Amino acid sequence: MARIQALLLSLLCLIFVQVSGVLASPAQTPLLRTSSNGSRASNEDVKSYLSAHNTVRAKHGAVALKWNNNLAAAAQKWADKCVFKHSDGTLGKFGENLAAGAPASTYHIANAVQSWANEAPQYNPKHPVPSHFTQMVWKATTEVGCAVKTCSNIFPQIPGGAAFYVCEYFPQGNVIGHFPQNVEV
Repeated sequence: MARIQALLLSLLCLIFVQVSGVLASPAQTPLLRTSSNGSRASNEDVKSYLSAHNTVRAKHGAVALKWNNNLAAAAQKWADKCVFKHSDGTLGKFGENLAAGAPASTYHIANAVQSWANEAPQYNPKHPVPSHFTQMVWKATTEVGCAVKTCSNIFPQIPGGAAFYVCEYFPQGNVIGHFPQNVEV
């Protein structure tokens, strides 16, 4: 009986550690194929997100990002709301970038990432201001997770809806007072 109790206690501790780890930080989880409703990024999409981000980051002296499924799940949770505004930290202490383009069938991952990269000329190292660009190239950020949702309400006048992209970053960037060591132009 004592052996069974010890086994059950060990199992409960393992479950607690796994659950608390997921809640405490965006730990890595295995990649999953997307379902037909797009609830998870496919392996192909993950490669596209990482390639687009890491190409820009390399030009600005930042190391390559790694994919994090927990960040992607948080991004999907926000994208599913189809509200084109930042989550303001309600998903966790993550950095966040948003982009939307229409029609959804022609606005892709590369377009979203390029829209953030296009903010680079506006960055002034003497007077740094947080932006999508600075979050994307933030040197201390090491992980990303992204999601997309087709939303009919973002650009309602355009048939086919808008592709609404959300990317979450960890550790978060755009920390006031830390721009000089994290953003290279």
